[in-house]
Amino acid sequence: MIKVKWFGHSMWKISNDKTSIITDPFNFIGYKLPVDETADIVLISHAHSDHNNSALICGDPAIVKAVGKFNIAGINIQTYHTYHDEEKGRKRGNNLLMKFDIEGKTFLHYGDLGHMITDELIRNIGNVDVMFIPVGGYYTIKAETAKEIVDKIDPIIVFPMHYKTKVVDYPIDQLCEYLKYVDDHKHQNSNEIELTKADFVTKRTITLNYE
Repeated sequence: MIKVKWFGHSMWKISNDKTSIITDPFNFIGYKLPVDETADIVLISHAHSDHNNSALICGDPAIVKAVGKFNIAGINIQTYHTYHDEEKGRKRGNNLLMKFDIEGKTFLHYGDLGHMITDELIRNIGNVDVMFIPVGGYYTIKAETAKEIVDKIDPIIVFPMHYKTKVVDYPIDQLCEYLKYVDDHKHQNSNEIELTKADFVTKRTITLNYE
């Protein structure tokens, strides 16, 4: 069984009974900062403060924030270089796509991807079961581009992220702008979901609460 927890923005915790991974921990941006949260691995897509607050995570997690292949605590991780904007990083810098395997399923977190990815990169990424993708636009890709990427990579489960909520004052779009492209949407009235074998049968977009 795999647990997925959303803290808001692009910060997630993915865990099983043995290992836990946290992605893009944020700083003071409106969401509640978790207290005493631990992880074995922290993945950071880029160096902006709403994504790289590794000090928020207690213990001594391994931190991955560079391009490469890694094996940490039995978890295979691969990161891919992309950009935070459509001008090859000239506006907002670089970004990592962060792919990892847990319980035989492949997860891909897009960080603050700011452009359509190439067919070559899509081929290099290969199979993806679960995707965390920004949909809010302005700083990242918009909902329409996110849906195009989803269609090309064809994961089983999609978790949208990096969209406007009641506690975030960024000039980004609300979730509804992405959901209008979605046929099968499940909202879990919680900030956490347990993924079982049954969840990997039907392709679906899943949204969670952030607290």
